[in-house]
Amino acid sequence: MKIAIAPNPAKKQAPSLAEEAARVLNSAGCETVHIAGMYEEGVPHSEAAKLINCCDVLIAVGGDGTIINAAKLAAELNKPLLGLNAGKLGFTAGLEPEQMHLLPKLAQGRWREERRMMLEVSLYSDEGQRKFYTLNDSVVSAELAKIVEYRVAIDDNSGYLYRADGFIVATPTGSTAYSLSAGGPVVEPTLDCMIYTPICPHSLFNRSVMFAPDTRLVVDIPRNRGRLFLTIDGAAPVELKAGDRMIFARARRCARFIKLTNNNFYDILNQKLLETQ
Repeated sequence: MKIAIAPNPAKKQAPSLAEEAARVLNSAGCETVHIAGMYEEGVPHSEAAKLINCCDVLIAVGGDGTIINAAKLAAELNKPLLGLNAGKLGFTAGLEPEQMHLLPKLAQGRWREERRMMLEVSLYSDEGQRKFYTLNDSVVSAELAKIVEYRVAIDDNSGYLYRADGFIVATPTGSTAYSLSAGGPVVEPTLDCMIYTPICPHSLFNRSVMFAPDTRLVVDIPRNRGRLFLTIDGAAPVELKAGDRMIFARARRCARFIKLTNNNFYDILNQKLLETQ
């Protein structure tokens, strides 16, 4: 088995954990390939993609942002991914540093796979159409805490005008991130659905809504007093203008997460969120 290992050098422990993981895997008979420069903003992923495409599995070493970034590239290549936690929370990680002894299970085929739904975000503007893929969440927000006005429609139905500090469209994987902090529900990551959560809505009745996976959520941006931004999985924001339209829909690709432990989602929820309070 050939395994790509991609540590995030911005995480202090990541390089040493990657080296240890390579030693364990090499001892188990696996060939390992080191992937560098994959997490730098604005750097093309073409070289990393070529190396990963020749491997059977990708191991991302870092925190949640690192793992999500790597999982999106792995999904594009239809490769399974294992997240090795080198961050604080590591909610998307499949392995903690003290569990490194479980890595030989990869060579033995003793692992299971969780498929996670992703969203495709289509942005239509004067510049044409742009597509983004999200595994965690997409956030629309304004600068300087200004209230955002936007119109939301489901599929081809009539839209409704909302006023809020912004909104979040999350996947089940992203339900335990910003959406949860904004009052959204906790959703098992293997479910297929779309979660819409307004941020501080200017209303007594606006709450999170879970939509069926094949729903198309259409958002139109009218004229606002301040600048608006779309942020996909915490990446560099994209500025929105009056007249722009966004369509949120299920992506054809999905993320393939490797599980080496028997912990279920609720065990992880308890360990990562409840016990850290």
